[in-house]
Amino acid sequence: MAKTLAAEPKGKAFPFFYKSRSVPARVPKLIWINFILPFSRFLYYTIYIMKKNLHCFGILFGFLLLLSGCSSTKKIRENTWKFLEQNNESIHYYNYYEDFRAPTESEIQDEIIDEENNKFLFLRLYNPHSSFNIGSNILQKGIEITETHDTSGSHLSIGFDLTDNFYGLTLYAKPNLKLEHCTDTSTNEYMKSCNPKKSLQTTYALEVSKKEYDTAYAWIKRKVETENAHYDVSENFKIAGALLSTNPNSRKADKPLSQAEEFLEFENMNKFVCSTFVCHVLYSSVDNIRRFMNENLIDPDYTTPTDVISMPGIKKLFTSNWNDYNIAAQNFVDMNPVFLDYL
Repeated sequence: MAKTLAAEPKGKAFPFFYKSRSVPARVPKLIWINFILPFSRFLYYTIYIMKKNLHCFGILFGFLLLLSGCSSTKKIRENTWKFLEQNNESIHYYNYYEDFRAPTESEIQDEIIDEENNKFLFLRLYNPHSSFNIGSNILQKGIEITETHDTSGSHLSIGFDLTDNFYGLTLYAKPNLKLEHCTDTSTNEYMKSCNPKKSLQTTYALEVSKKEYDTAYAWIKRKVETENAHYDVSENFKIAGALLSTNPNSRKADKPLSQAEEFLEFENMNKFVCSTFVCHVLYSSVDNIRRFMNENLIDPDYTTPTDVISMPGIKKLFTSNWNDYNIAAQNFVDMNPVFLDYL
């Protein structure tokens, strides 16, 4: 059964700045898009959610305390500028064959699938740098400080080859689910707000069957064509609250779902953040991912970008700044011919 989505406020109580995409007179467009509109939405959702749930005040206060803390004591993560500088690199390539997780018994059984018919899905994890996008900066900083994985990133997208064409869900893009190009940020409002020279990306691969590949592609195609995937800011507060909770079950699913049940739930949903959207695509399409999530009762609606890329079978390929993506992809394929058909 699909989960009930929280109703949005109606009428005059719902501020103009949430739905309005037009720029008021005498306000420079760049300032409106990158400062006033994101901050207004953030402030509104903060007040609205706190009114509805008193405990959210504690969550927000704790989140702000985390933001004010010092992250310099954290381990240097391998997809950051500090890591690249430490290794005197501008692009880092991972050994695809060494970065291999030992298969479980159930995964070994799945090897009966003819390997020649297997394909790859690709994920792209972003560490964006923006001087003006306050909402993105707050989210980035919060995730960096609360991060529990060896990698960090505040945005996630999915692709079907290694060309610079990945699908991502963001608040600023019109529509929210849209192609993202690291080397041409002008075509996407979210990407446009970031500095491609200072922003980083790490690309990952997941080997799947042709059927699983086609299913994932069909989901993306359907969601793009119907424009039935929207970025919901309040979902970030929900995930942040679960991350800060002392309850170990705060991000657990109620029960495992079959593929048919997940199909129905995903079809009826239209509100996500970037990571929950990508996770639902994988959960509904890839048997090994669904099995892993069901065995661990992982709720896709509470997953962060690094939760998704840390799942079994997902392997790191390369890290670069956005401008150098095509160079990094070409060099990686030259070193790993198994990916030759994807570029």
